[in-house]
Amino acid sequence: MIDKLLEGKILIVIRGLNVKESTDLCHILLENDVRFVEVSFSDEDASDVLRALKSSFDGKLFLGAGTVFEERIYQKALASGANYVLSPGLSQKVAELSKKDQIPYIPGVFTSTDVQNALELGLDLLKLYPADLDLLRSYRGPFPKVKFMPFGGVTDANVVQYFSYGASAVGIGSYIANKELLQEKRFTELSDRIKKIKQLIGGSNGPVC
Repeated sequence: MIDKLLEGKILIVIRGLNVKESTDLCHILLENDVRFVEVSFSDEDASDVLRALKSSFDGKLFLGAGTVFEERIYQKALASGANYVLSPGLSQKVAELSKKDQIPYIPGVFTSTDVQNALELGLDLLKLYPADLDLLRSYRGPFPKVKFMPFGGVTDANVVQYFSYGASAVGIGSYIANKELLQEKRFTELSDRIKKIKQLIGGSNGPVC
């Protein structure tokens, strides 16, 4: 599954969207061959959203849970059907649980100590949060084997630079998972944004299997 994420290069973060908005968005993503979606568990209704998306898109999209940084949230995410989990920082507890359950875990890192600790836990696909171009470029030297995935503020204006500085994939939030555009049913505009991002960076997930 991680290989497919690295092939597709894009993970969309759903935060602050209700079930209908999230479902509409996922139809647009599927139409544009974007297959990785994270539902942030900072939202109170995250379980409802993830369960609904699993019901509609299981076998079509890779659906994960984000903002998972303690055991309670981890168990809630798995009970909701998460295929993988992410956290804003590095949680040794979540790393241990995910290893036991064989669930892919993508922790957040920012400092060099974070990166080293993640590597010691056997994790090398790391969420760089908050995204920082200079930091990403600096880390390519000491951590050449780490696959960094910047999150936070990624748009068509900077996505090429992130990849030129060494990103392996990116997490994109409100630029694509945009509540206003979804509420106003400006689906073509969202589709155009996705197409532009994909044209800029390339990448395709291929079918879920």
